[in-house]
Amino acid sequence: MEDTQLFRLAGKTAVEKIPCDHVHGLTIVYWEDIERVFPGAKHIKCDGIIVNLLRDSNRKRIEPDCIRYHPDVVLDVVVSASDEDTSASFGRNKDATCASTEEDVFKDLQVAHEPENISNSDDRVRTPSRASKLPSVGPSDLNRRFRASLSFKQIENIAQKMPMESEIEQQLVLSLPSDLQDQVYSSSNPREALIQAVKNGQVQHPNDQLVACLQELGSNVMEIKNMASTITDLVSQNNEKGSKIIEQGSRIIELVSENKDQLAQIIQLQQDLASKQEEMNQLQIQALDRLALIQKNVHALLTQTFELHEYTIPRLFIVLPLDRLPQDPNHKPKRFRLYFLCECGEHTKSVNTKIPHHIHLAKHGGYDITRPDEFFQKYGPYVRTLLQMFKYHIALAGVATSALSYLIHQEAMNQVVEDLEELTKHLGPGMDQVIDYVDKASVDEGKAVVRYSDQIDINNALEGADLRQLESFLKNKDSNRVLGSLYRTVTDEGHVKWVCIDHFRGIHHEKAAKAFRETVDSLQGSFDENIGRVEVKLRSRIQAEQFYQALEKARSAYELKIKLDWETSLSDLKKLRDALAITNVGVLELDLAQHDGPTRDILNHSQRYDPVLDILNRPSIKSFTIRGVRDFSHRSSLLSRNDDFSHLRHLDISLRQLKDDISGAKCLITKAPNLSSLAIETGPLRRNNGNVLKVYEELAKQQTYPIIFKEWNLCIPPPVKESNQAMTAHQCMHQLLKVYCERDTDRLDVDILDDLTVETIAKAVTNGSAFKSLYLTLPDQLDEPLINNISSITALSEMRRIQICTKFDEGRVRILESIPWKHLCELHIKVIPGTSETSVMRTLVDSLKKVSGRVGLEWFQFRSDNDFPLTLPQDNRLQAFAASSSLKYLQLEVDMTLEQMLSLFRLADFSRLRYLGLWAQGFDAIKVDAILNGLQRATALKKLCLFQANITSEQIYRMETKGLALTDSWHDMISATLEVVDAVLQFPPVSTLLSGFSDPYDDDVISRNRRRTWR
Repeated sequence: MEDTQLFRLAGKTAVEKIPCDHVHGLTIVYWEDIERVFPGAKHIKCDGIIVNLLRDSNRKRIEPDCIRYHPDVVLDVVVSASDEDTSASFGRNKDATCASTEEDVFKDLQVAHEPENISNSDDRVRTPSRASKLPSVGPSDLNRRFRASLSFKQIENIAQKMPMESEIEQQLVLSLPSDLQDQVYSSSNPREALIQAVKNGQVQHPNDQLVACLQELGSNVMEIKNMASTITDLVSQNNEKGSKIIEQGSRIIELVSENKDQLAQIIQLQQDLASKQEEMNQLQIQALDRLALIQKNVHALLTQTFELHEYTIPRLFIVLPLDRLPQDPNHKPKRFRLYFLCECGEHTKSVNTKIPHHIHLAKHGGYDITRPDEFFQKYGPYVRTLLQMFKYHIALAGVATSALSYLIHQEAMNQVVEDLEELTKHLGPGMDQVIDYVDKASVDEGKAVVRYSDQIDINNALEGADLRQLESFLKNKDSNRVLGSLYRTVTDEGHVKWVCIDHFRGIHHEKAAKAFRETVDSLQGSFDENIGRVEVKLRSRIQAEQFYQALEKARSAYELKIKLDWETSLSDLKKLRDALAITNVGVLELDLAQHDGPTRDILNHSQRYDPVLDILNRPSIKSFTIRGVRDFSHRSSLLSRNDDFSHLRHLDISLRQLKDDISGAKCLITKAPNLSSLAIETGPLRRNNGNVLKVYEELAKQQTYPIIFKEWNLCIPPPVKESNQAMTAHQCMHQLLKVYCERDTDRLDVDILDDLTVETIAKAVTNGSAFKSLYLTLPDQLDEPLINNISSITALSEMRRIQICTKFDEGRVRILESIPWKHLCELHIKVIPGTSETSVMRTLVDSLKKVSGRVGLEWFQFRSDNDFPLTLPQDNRLQAFAASSSLKYLQLEVDMTLEQMLSLFRLADFSRLRYLGLWAQGFDAIKVDAILNGLQRATALKKLCLFQANITSEQIYRMETKGLALTDSWHDMISATLEVVDAVLQFPPVSTLLSGFSDPYDDDVISRNRRRTWR
């Protein structure tokens, strides 16, 4: 579904939707789309805050203009000038307010200055025609009004609009000569006339009131000036404080930028804290579950404690007449026999059981009742209830019964009851006779026959004392066995049940398996019951004891992978040995996590791993793998004990755990003569490390089984000996590498470049090589025979991938002459400083000239061993080399000019090129555009790396729209490049192998994971 941004015009409610675009992983809205919907848009606001246009990492505005997508938020669009600036709007409102205030004050003054009626008693006072407009307030009132509400500008405006009939003006008019007074009042502009008269000095005798008003007015003017000065000072101080606040804000922004990494760490810590909190929540849930289980177990334990004391013998039984005569209503049986019942049911059912689980007669012939009358007097109602339950198939008090035909198990009874058929035939009639007998006995004793609805609850019918008295009525009791050959068990709810031997075994096995599953789950391990495989990691002695107790009871564990992840001592290993001694474990993988043991265990240093040898001596152990031990042979009695490991069929051990002690490995293997396979970790092949050679030399003397070298994924069959003499080291390595070379899915990482190894490899490939990949990290010193042998290895093998890292001199360059171009797909040349790059390129081109037609090279990498580019040959040999193959991957860490790059593009056939990496340090945007235009013929190009070039975001975006990923860093292209190469060479994806690697070409890990697919 397409993302859309919600907009509305500021102050409006109607909402418009504008589609968003996705660029570089960001969701944006272009400004031109906004202007198309809202013409004249000035800016965008989100909750009153202006939304800025997007900028790149250099704070340059991204073109074309765009804003970030705000999901589920309605943005306000400001289009008019009145809405553009809130501060301007506030200023205008303020001016309007002032103007309104000014007008209102002027009106108030007009109203307030209307005079009361003035007396005409004074003849000197001439009342003008406008005397009705003379004010009734003095100058102090006027001044107070002005100071309270007006600014300087307002005072000036009011002064211009004030009527002339103010008190001061009237006093001035009265001070003029009478003829001038008439001229002022009759003038069209009285105020101007008055001012002109005052200027001409025509005021004759100002009275005291006029002088006082003028003095007060002057003092008010001075006070207003002082107030203006104070206001000016306050404004200046506020400006200084504002500047300081702005400076502090800038400093805060700088600090935030400087501490970006710390903020990222804090965010990461918060995320880790959240994950830890989630783990704590899970642990709390598990704790609550375990608490509920504990509460359930406590309740069951309380019930169990009571019933174990009360029900010491079986409580379910039936009584049948011993005399099996034809039915006669008047016949009264004299002898009776009691048969105990097996209380099986839902609590005895298990997963894989086949035996039925309904109540049946126990595997016993029954017991004769010695005193029938007394027996029925005490237990008659209980016996009648049980018989009616089984006769009518009624479930009562939690006891589920079945039909009479199921009461006798053929399998259970045929060995103990001789007259099984007779018992089955008379079972129903016999029950009727006993029920009638009990009923008649009750009537004879004067007791009413108990109705079915009033029958007793069998759970409460017999108390513990009653059950224990039952045993006194039985004849032929078993002296050393429980009654009825039954076994007492306890259900999960704590109830006591008596069951036969078959159900008892099933219950015991199921309970043990359930307890073992719960224990393994609590330790975060795994248990596959189908194959009996257990994997568990124990982190403390408490967890180990818990696991050992459950393991001893569970007999279904056959394969055990266990890791002891704490400082184990000798006593801890002994506990493991004792626990395994009573189990059925036959396949054991033991990991001691490289712990040396506690300091207090230093006295047991030489016997620390003796319990492991004891485990190996167990005949049930058929396969044994040991990991995480240090110096196994010297920290145990391996070399001095007379152990017998003849029962072992598979052994997996690391020579690093033996500290490369070949004698320890030989002793261990000698004590296991019946091995069918041996897996060895020898460590990687490195210079001056002859583990593989030494081990194979020893094993080849008596090898009768395959040997697995795990690092190489190589299984070597027993060697074919030409004589009975022991094989020499040369023959052993020859045999080893010959077998290895015949495996066409593997590669050989040759770091052991001594004379013996190289000579052996050369002889092996002469016999028929299928090498597909060769890695050469050549040492500083190479003699002539060594160079010849390496060249022979290269020339005689059908190499698909060659990687050479060395300081090429005249001798080493000769190795390049023998490159098998016919089959080669990948070529990596890593040049160490001090090499003549021109000689390397010249040799490659000369070697190519010997091949007719275009070669199949698809991946070529020419790189430096440091951070400086190589020098390009001046004779266009690099262009000629690129033009000789149909490359799909090309990486050149070569110092090239723009003209040289364009020349390379013109000469080489880049129609199949998928990835291109060039050294373009310092190239500006114009040169980058020239490179992009020069690659028009590279139609298949998907990735382009211009190392350290100044690439703009617009160029990245433009190329991305054309399906081309553009970057300026090698590392940004690692994952994408390998996926392209895998597609080119038909290898499986290897993006999952890149974690932790900064450069995919210096490590062999990726190739080691590819080796199974090279053909």
